[in-house]
Amino acid sequence: MAAGSDETPHPGDAEPGARPARQGKSAHLDLAPRPSDAASLREAMDPANRSLGEALRLSYRLLQFAVLGLVVTFLFSGFQQVVEGVTGIRTVFGRVSGRQGEEALAPGLHPFWPYPVGEFHTLPQRRSIELGDAFFPIFPQADMTIEQATDSADENNPIRPGRDGSLVTADGDLVHVRVTAEYAIADPVALLSSTSPERVDSVMRALLRDAVVQVVAQYTLAELLEQRDTPEADIRLALQESVDRLRLGVSVVTVSLPERTAPLAVRNALRRVQTAREDAKTAIERARQEANATLVGAAGPNYAVVLGMIEEYERVLSIGDQAGADAALTGIGQRLEQPDIGGSAAMIVARAKAYQSALESTLGKEAQRIESLSASFRENPRQLVQKLWLDAVREVVSRKEAEVFSVPPTLAKYAIQIKSSPQIMQARRDAEIARKKREAEMIGVGSPTFQLGSKTIMLDKAGRRLDASGEKGFGRD
Repeated sequence: MAAGSDETPHPGDAEPGARPARQGKSAHLDLAPRPSDAASLREAMDPANRSLGEALRLSYRLLQFAVLGLVVTFLFSGFQQVVEGVTGIRTVFGRVSGRQGEEALAPGLHPFWPYPVGEFHTLPQRRSIELGDAFFPIFPQADMTIEQATDSADENNPIRPGRDGSLVTADGDLVHVRVTAEYAIADPVALLSSTSPERVDSVMRALLRDAVVQVVAQYTLAELLEQRDTPEADIRLALQESVDRLRLGVSVVTVSLPERTAPLAVRNALRRVQTAREDAKTAIERARQEANATLVGAAGPNYAVVLGMIEEYERVLSIGDQAGADAALTGIGQRLEQPDIGGSAAMIVARAKAYQSALESTLGKEAQRIESLSASFRENPRQLVQKLWLDAVREVVSRKEAEVFSVPPTLAKYAIQIKSSPQIMQARRDAEIARKKREAEMIGVGSPTFQLGSKTIMLDKAGRRLDASGEKGFGRD
């Protein structure tokens, strides 16, 4: 670089009071490098260039790894794990993938093309649906039970169509039901070919509603409330027929009606009817138990055999078979004497046998005594009669309750009142009580009675009767 300048006077050389004169200056810069300066610049830039190159190469390597990772991630994104209880299909560009009959996914890990080339369509293999309040009334309060709603129901507040759900029965009545169902996907290809996974439940609910309306219309209100399983089975069959007709590939597992009731305004009356029916069942069962206890008390645990023989007797009697009736009656008597017969029948038979034995022991001995006196009677009847009379008088007089008074003949024209002693009067009372007991024990021995079971009672005509003589009774009157 070269520079030049004019002479510059000193400030002291100027005249006093005069302005200093402006002096011009100039400069010229020559930047032409020297050979030695260019080499120095390259040497200074070499480390920076090397650092920049290393950074670019490292970035390129990282970019390559990132692209490779994205490619690998993209390829492995097609893998999907199918758990137990889940089924579905795979599609390639919207078409079902897999050999015919093997399109359904099995549990496990499945490699496949990533989206959007390939796609998995999965859904649970078993699903549950319910119709909610579609056929049920809306309660005044959300937390009310059906019993509380029934108690507060008003006949002047009828069912409102569009708000309270209901169904029409075969007899024209209304009924409220809640419906739940469970179905299994048997053919996912058919199902997903017909509809989307998001619409499966809505389609099944619509078909379930139609099936419920169709089946309930075939039952009366009483049948629907009393038959618990039959309506549910019919709804399941109707729903399965609709599913098969649409070829949805679905199998209906169960249909349940957890709640079913008449309109709340009349449910109280139905509840009273059901209570009366239950009371009637209880009364009938109690009557059967009492009848069984009566029959057991009459003839023991084997009363059914005797009852069957009595029914056979009445049957042959009603057709006019006199000989058969007599034989049946004889068989009944022999059967009642068997040791396995208990109850009052056994007691009556035992008392009759005891009375028979008593008669044989008393009348038999008396008959033998009279037979032994027959020869004496033929020889001298008067003497025998007097002897027997004296024996009878002696037997009567010798009893402890008898009193003998001796009165002189001269007093025969007078009326004499004699009071018995207390001992004799007590003996007479004891003898009378013993006589009445014997008479009471003999009542009914000659004419046994029979207690028939409840199944032999006639409600529309006269009851059955069995007479000991066989002359009267059912069929002989």
